[in-house]
Amino acid sequence: MLGKLLRSGKTQPPPELPLVFSIASERQLRLHQHHDFLGVWRFLSHHIRRYPHDLRAHTQRILLAQHESLRSRLAGSLQDLFLALDNAGSLLRERLFHLVKDDLSRSDELFFQQWLEDSATHHSEHQQWREGSVLSTGQEASVIKLLKQERVQEIAQYSNVMEEVFACLEYGQIDTARELLEAEVLAGNTDEAMEQELVNIYQYTRSKDGLNTMVNQMQEAGREVSALWLEKQQESEQW
Repeated sequence: MLGKLLRSGKTQPPPELPLVFSIASERQLRLHQHHDFLGVWRFLSHHIRRYPHDLRAHTQRILLAQHESLRSRLAGSLQDLFLALDNAGSLLRERLFHLVKDDLSRSDELFFQQWLEDSATHHSEHQQWREGSVLSTGQEASVIKLLKQERVQEIAQYSNVMEEVFACLEYGQIDTARELLEAEVLAGNTDEAMEQELVNIYQYTRSKDGLNTMVNQMQEAGREVSALWLEKQQESEQW
């Protein structure tokens, strides 16, 4: 069979992969190259219900919901990120809110703006269901958590900085992880793996200003800026 196909010069088009294969390994944050917008959004929604702390999936889902056909689900998608992060990840929450706020209704824009300003306060209206949300409870009364899981930094013991950084990232504390790595870089205590992790955080949060500031501080301190930083700084012009 294969010999006949090769001799005839005819090739068969590759089979179309199901979304579970094509989306699960997708690393780009904007998935508008896929034609089935609703199908992709539903796949990400199902994934987030199972893994609510997958920040890449949240980001992909929110940016995808900017498409006109999914616009009604945008507020609910953004709400799920806020619920998943709770009081952590303020930089990511603010970044995504400002990216999509022009596509939100005025009432939803004010709702998320107030949420960002009062992030330390728990409001029952945060749990009120919005179209597109898969994590809100829909309850309007105050919710009392039966079990609270948190990382207590004062008593936590880590063998090295990277172990603490990974713990922060696991709990969605991206800002804390970034600050730990930045302090190590400025102190000259980093290796290639640590610098790569910090650069990844800048890229993931699209923090062009943070990346440029760190490069400038390294240069002012007389540190040699590796090709990794310079390449990522050039790439950040497209963020």
